[in-house]
Amino acid sequence: MATTTIASAAGSPALGPPLTSSERWTSYSALVLAICILGWAFDIYEATIMQLVTPILIKEWGITPATMGTVTTISRWIGLIGTFLFPVLADLYGRRPALIWSILVYALFTGLTGFSTGWVTLLIWSSITRIGLAGENPVGMLMVTETAPTKWRATALGGLVGGYPLGYMLCSLAALAVVPLWGWRSLYFLGILPALLVLWIRIGIKESPRYERVTAAMLKEGLKKQLDIFAPVRKYPREMLIASLVYFFYLFTWIGWSAWMPFYLANEKHLGFPAMSKFLSAWMFCAIFAYWICGYLCDLYGRRWVIPAFAVPAAVLLVAMGHLDSAASLFWVGLATNFLITGSFGTGLGYTAELFPTQIRGTAVGASFTFGLAAASLAPMIMGWIATSYSIAAGLPLLALSFLMLAPLFIWFAPDMTRKELTDFVGEKVA
Repeated sequence: MATTTIASAAGSPALGPPLTSSERWTSYSALVLAICILGWAFDIYEATIMQLVTPILIKEWGITPATMGTVTTISRWIGLIGTFLFPVLADLYGRRPALIWSILVYALFTGLTGFSTGWVTLLIWSSITRIGLAGENPVGMLMVTETAPTKWRATALGGLVGGYPLGYMLCSLAALAVVPLWGWRSLYFLGILPALLVLWIRIGIKESPRYERVTAAMLKEGLKKQLDIFAPVRKYPREMLIASLVYFFYLFTWIGWSAWMPFYLANEKHLGFPAMSKFLSAWMFCAIFAYWICGYLCDLYGRRWVIPAFAVPAAVLLVAMGHLDSAASLFWVGLATNFLITGSFGTGLGYTAELFPTQIRGTAVGASFTFGLAAASLAPMIMGWIATSYSIAAGLPLLALSFLMLAPLFIWFAPDMTRKELTDFVGEKVA
């Protein structure tokens, strides 16, 4: 647990502007975004496997939905170690090495998860995998936040998380191809492949210029990076609360939706595994565009109005989803719901990194992400309990309420960071 010892903005030496363009894309910023999108896509491939194989495991191992919900929740709680640890390491040692370490961890242990023989071993391996998975998300977000053009930062952050539906779609398509031939374990064995991405990262991208600028400034003043996990809360208490709430409202809904939608479609609505996989593949293909569209709209009009415009109808459709029975209505309403939920996800989560200076950005994002995710990880367990006693449909209004709360949060409480220059040093004012 760590962060940096901080100098005041007034005492920081003038090293010139950060080495990134505020208006235009450069080859460097575009390459960083491409690599981080792939990192996120492979990350989500790993995270999606358990969601897709949940109906199979419940039947094969003779366990209840409540048991699978508990496994998912506990593994996410253990994964909080990575949510906090890797962004802190990114503040201490750099964004690039932290990204490499997180990818290696989740690639290796995803493969080992394929050897699970019951829910206990599944819990052990998936929990260790979650440490790396949970660390890659915030570190990649830091890299893109600090390298994308200011004018198009929301679009870049939306595109980054566009790797989410890409990874989900890849996993669902892989499930259609390999599960009937070699069983559910083959999906986990394929998860070793993202380790190859590390080679591209080592060769293709350099460290964040903003991070190097802050490091050089601190060295010049004789300061060194050391443990101080409470710096974000002491210096930015309001921003920490807002960031934690953003993470909670988004992730409670998304984790609950994504963890149980395969079971809801395949078992509760009796569509079967092949139809469920096709539905999810189509939804996630459309969601790739949703991230870019919402990000672009946020750069034009600001998150204050765009995020609520996505959140309110999504909440309404979530409730309606529980009252549908025909395959056609489930597909189209689910497509619209998924488009709205995922569309605002990237720029919404990425917004949190814009609230803090480079000097403590990793630690602040890691801490607020951890607080929000710790509470949001209850969603699979709660939905599992509701499914065991009633149905998944009965739990959808709870997910809708969480997503609806994003509207008042962004309209009245969250400061609008649209096209504002990032700060680098603690105490520095937003331009």
